[in-house]
Order: sequence, then structure tokens, then C-alpha cells
Amino acid sequence: MSRFKLIIYVVTALCTLFTIAVYLYHFHDGFSNQLNDWSNFGNFFNGVLSPVLAIINIIILIELTIAISNIDKTRTNAEIQAQTNLLLVQMRRQSIESFCQVMNNYFDNKYIKEDRGKLNSFVSDYLQRFLDIDYKYFFFENELVKNKICHLKTLINIIHNDMEIKHLLNEEKYLMAFELKYEIICALQANAIELLKQNHV
Repeated sequence: MSRFKLIIYVVTALCTLFTIAVYLYHFHDGFSNQLNDWSNFGNFFNGVLSPVLAIINIIILIELTIAISNIDKTRTNAEIQAQTNLLLVQMRRQSIESFCQVMNNYFDNKYIKEDRGKLNSFVSDYLQRFLDIDYKYFFFENELVKNKICHLKTLINIIHNDMEIKHLLNEEKYLMAFELKYEIICALQANAIELLKQNHV
């Protein structure tokens, strides 16, 4: 039983007993056999307790209104949180898909020298945007994945410079970048799944 309910019950009981006690104190001749006496007692009892009970009803109504309002507010906050969680899940999925698509397109076009400059610039800019925006959708305990993305960007720049200056593909750097891409994708996917399991979106 809540404290509020207990107070209401106690106040109601005390008011009832007080009204009966006052009546018996003034009219203590015992139980009457007259119908008018019982009618007068009823009018007295009703007249004294009605305002008290009306006030109690108003208090209960206010408490119920506040409780309903709190429930609605809690439900609304829960719905907003659920929508936010769903949006974050979708944004993580889109970020991973976008990362895979951009990087796959980059590695698929490694031999097209005439498009190399534009492609390299686009990928470098994309990786920087990923760090500035998309990376915030994930929650990593350390900077390992962020450092890997920065390293990948550096490797791509090195590969591009070697292609432009030496006209040769730096296979060592290329394989390192390819492996790094795979590690980053796996880390992003694992983090998204873990956050979904923990419901920590």
C-alpha cells in the first residue's frame, strides 16, 4: 500500500469517527426509535462528511491525473528512445555498406591509371568524412579502429604517389591496405552487432 493511499484511508476513517463522536456527545440518549431522529442523524452525517469527501476526491483526481501524465511521459520517452535506437542501427548499417562499397570500388579499379587521381582523392576524402561523421555512430573502447582507418588513408596516398611517380603498383602497400580494409569492416560489423545485443545504441 502506498503512503498516499494510507493517508487517504486514515483521514477518511478519522473524519467518520469524529463526526459520529460529535453527534453522540451532544445526543447521548441512546438509539432512538423515531424515524425523524435517524433522518436528522443522516443529514448531519452527510452535511459534515460531504465537504471532506469532496476534498479527498479532488486530491485523488489530481494524483491520478499526475500519475497518468507521468505514464504518458514515460511511454513517450520510451517511444522516442526506440525510434532513436532504430535510426542509429540503420545509420550504422548504411555506414558499413557505404564503406564496403567505396573501398571495393577503389580496389577493383587499381589498374586504371587514368582515373587514379580522381579515385584516390575521392577515397581519401571519403575516409576523412567517415572519421568525422560515421565513426561517431559506433562506440569503441579504444582508438584502434580509428587508427586503422587513418593508416588505411595513408597507405592509399602512398599507393597513389607510387603510381603517379614510379608508374608502378606498390604491391606490399596494396596488400597491407587490402588487409586493413578487411579488418576495419570486420571491426565495424562486430561493434554494431555487440551494441545491438547490449541494446546500447
